[in-house]
Amino acid sequence: KELLQKTMEYRLLQKIHSSSKPSQGHLINRKIWWAAAASVAIMLGASAYFLFFKKTTLSQQIVEAGTLTDDVQAPQSNKAMVTLANGQKVYVDSINNGALALQGNVKLVKLASGEIVYQSLGEISGQLQYNTLENPKGSKVINMVLIDGTKVWLNAGSSLVYPVVFTGNKRKVAITGEAYFEVAKNPSKPFLVDVETQAGGAGEIEVLGTHFDVNAYSEEPNIKTTLLEGSVKIKRQNAVQTLSPGQQAVLTTGGIKLEKDIDLSQVVAWKDGFFLFNNIDIHALMRQVARWYDVDVNFEGDISAEGYTGKISNDVPLSKLLEALQLNGLHANMEGKKINIVP
Repeated sequence: KELLQKTMEYRLLQKIHSSSKPSQGHLINRKIWWAAAASVAIMLGASAYFLFFKKTTLSQQIVEAGTLTDDVQAPQSNKAMVTLANGQKVYVDSINNGALALQGNVKLVKLASGEIVYQSLGEISGQLQYNTLENPKGSKVINMVLIDGTKVWLNAGSSLVYPVVFTGNKRKVAITGEAYFEVAKNPSKPFLVDVETQAGGAGEIEVLGTHFDVNAYSEEPNIKTTLLEGSVKIKRQNAVQTLSPGQQAVLTTGGIKLEKDIDLSQVVAWKDGFFLFNNIDIHALMRQVARWYDVDVNFEGDISAEGYTGKISNDVPLSKLLEALQLNGLHANMEGKKINIVP
């Protein structure tokens, strides 16, 4: 077994160094595949290569260059926009760094890292004012620090509504799309997140200080809240569910479903710069692709529901991702910013 693993590592390294065309790997055991993949992960992470395989065949792929004539690049910049309480719109990428806006004694600044931060300039008082952060499709992830120190990462195709200053006995925000939160602890003022989609219904997440991910895209069938650290309470109508780390609450029109032993790295891969799939069906996979690359996806005919598993850097051109899928039996063609998936 050890000899077989080392043989696989050697073959992978040879292909990476010498292959000039996409190559079809051998059928291999998943455990051995991951062992070999791990040995070259640092090389893959620093290049245009990526590994991808289809669960039903366990066929390992190394893709070097796209062959599709049309292409769409991964997001090259952040297109996020903040709408202030007075209706003024501030585009985050319009300023390299420095002050973006001033609202009373609160300043919104952009750091050299690209992060936007709310900073207090003195005593804060006055009426509740709301800002909205929108991160459109085809935009890099944006991260922000709220006035209380809570950190938020917002995925492409998402928005967050929040107060400039949290007043009263609670901190309440609302999201659409996907966000990752690291909530600043304040036992006397719980942090609340409102979520609502047509398919998944409406719900509320209550926390004191914790790390969690919320996926509430309108095109997804359910609202999912995944806990990484701390504790959160999920509420939907009369149903209440408390999560422990590694658990996920799925909000449906029928109530709250609890999922255990969740792959947390897969849930937050988007924040860390990857697509990470684990037996995902092609429809769910392409919904992620459509949001990230800002493209339309059209399915024609009877498309197989077989699951796909793999890890791909989300800064590769769309053609490379599609070629990996085509090597695994899927047929796709591009017409400008439209992808056609056919049997």
